[in-house]
Amino acid sequence: MLNQPQVHGILLLGGSGSRLRPAYTGNKHLIPIGGRPMAEYGLELLSRCGIRTVTAVVRPDDSDHFRRLFGRAVPDLSIDYVIQPHPLGTADALQRCEDSVEDPFVATLWGDNLFEVAPRSAVQRFVSDPAPCMITVAESASPQHFSVVTIDDGRVTEILDKPPQPPGNTVCAGLMLFDSADLFRAVREVRQNHRGEREAMDAVREFMRAEELAFDRLSGRWFDAAVSPAFLHDVELFALRRGFNHSTPKQQETPPWTSPTRPRRFGSTSTRPGAVS
Repeated sequence: MLNQPQVHGILLLGGSGSRLRPAYTGNKHLIPIGGRPMAEYGLELLSRCGIRTVTAVVRPDDSDHFRRLFGRAVPDLSIDYVIQPHPLGTADALQRCEDSVEDPFVATLWGDNLFEVAPRSAVQRFVSDPAPCMITVAESASPQHFSVVTIDDGRVTEILDKPPQPPGNTVCAGLMLFDSADLFRAVREVRQNHRGEREAMDAVREFMRAEELAFDRLSGRWFDAAVSPAFLHDVELFALRRGFNHSTPKQQETPPWTSPTRPRRFGSTSTRPGAVS
């Protein structure tokens, strides 16, 4: 099995799933997809990328649910739990994990993001040639729902959050990798937005402005399951038809475009548009 002992995983499992109401209530990461709770796929993905230590960030009322679930899901992982008592944003959630992380690198994963192919090669490339921050990107048929990434001459030049008129269809997927010291320094400096939250993408944009941001294109399909009930239905169908976290795509498909050259030699191609409408 691939082993990346230098990488600590952080799985973000807060959020009430407001975009799924009234069809679904409660913690969105406990919604069953393909017969399994959504959160299990994220934990499995980190494990298949060779990560052995994981911190799960959870809401106070959900801690016992996830402890029971993860206690039997991937028994060879070391998992600890950090409580985020209020919805103060993803930068706040990551900052709360600082005392749990002893490894030099961190892989952060949004718990409602699902991947057809476990991005093991992206993690390997990052560890072999690290940057302060590396995002993974995919193509989406509905980019207005996500952080849209503009890439010019092999560099990320702009990241727009949920723009009503997206400049392209390349979006930031839910797996990002960081140098640990750089991550926690950056999230400490993120300011509150108009909702009173501190968001991790603001830290990523600071890495971009400093020209310290690398990126890697995903292989296979990528989904954000919590955009709407319709998106969740499509994810369920994909789970039943093809499943998630494979080593390679079950069916090779022609890439819609080729990955450009990037700094620090990170690279792969996206073989299929990402989240579907």
